[in-house]
Amino acid sequence: MEPLDRSDPQIIGGIALWGRLGSGGMGRVFYGLTADYEPVAVKVIREEMADRAEVRARFAREVDALRTVQGPHVAGLVDASEEDEEPPWLAVEYVRGLSLKEFVELRGPLAPADAATLGVLLAAALKDVHRAGLLHRDLKPGNILLGRDGPKVIDLGLVAFAEGPTDLTTSGSTLGTPACMSPEQANTPRSVTAATDVYALGATLLFALTGHYPYQGANLAALLMNIINSEKAPDLAGLPEDFVPFVTAMLAHDPAARPGLAQVTSWLTGPATAGGLTLPVATRRLAVATYVERESDPAEPEPSLPKRRDLTDVVVPGSVVALLAERLRDAYAANARF
Repeated sequence: MEPLDRSDPQIIGGIALWGRLGSGGMGRVFYGLTADYEPVAVKVIREEMADRAEVRARFAREVDALRTVQGPHVAGLVDASEEDEEPPWLAVEYVRGLSLKEFVELRGPLAPADAATLGVLLAAALKDVHRAGLLHRDLKPGNILLGRDGPKVIDLGLVAFAEGPTDLTTSGSTLGTPACMSPEQANTPRSVTAATDVYALGATLLFALTGHYPYQGANLAALLMNIINSEKAPDLAGLPEDFVPFVTAMLAHDPAARPGLAQVTSWLTGPATAGGLTLPVATRRLAVATYVERESDPAEPEPSLPKRRDLTDVVVPGSVVALLAERLRDAYAANARF
């Protein structure tokens, strides 16, 4: 977290802002505390972007998706701006920890058992998204936070309805992150299916286990050409042998050849729970292995104790209520163990 800038708001939607968590092309993200001392990440649209219809559509889509999708491994919505409120904002639960991308770049690839557990939990998160009739379309290592209780998927800004083409336009932007983008998403982003999320999960698992993505390119155009070329196989160098068959299947060029999330879960549950572990124990092992606190992390919130109320103006001395209160205090003092 970085200190607030002079131009930053101090409070928004009743949430006190304490610092900056990051920024992107569309908005800024702040660390905040609600009135109930719940830590949240508050995303606010940049003022210079607020007039762009596509930006507002993406933001509104993310809010609607967060209201719809419920699951233990998807960062949940806490609050959001009203329809006519300026600037638009949303607040999601704050997850302490590194992103998967940061962790692998800092500490190296995950152990195979931990990567398998991660895959099972991410598949569950995608099932929650799909169960709501949506597609994520932007699953990637940077959108997965490794919290103290396990991974959480964030950023539902590119979700689309699972049935029918999306109405989110592509003017001036690419719908998705190229490194984890499926061939059909690169070719026809308005007509993708759930199989594109399976591909992104495969690319994410490959990165978690090797530190690299399926395809490389000298520039964006070259990368996209490699992705859509059906004759070019993905780079699986460094991938543990046991993972090669199903990661290969998840990265199949033909969407119809990819497994469903239920099959992915079945495949990965074996290595995740090897040795007789239960999935909750494997999840705890993953969290212990990947949770990292940063020196720049905000301090844990410490809610102040409520002040004692002066009730002398309500409870009149000598009244029945006052006498009853006195009896209760005496009885407590006589019997309390301290």
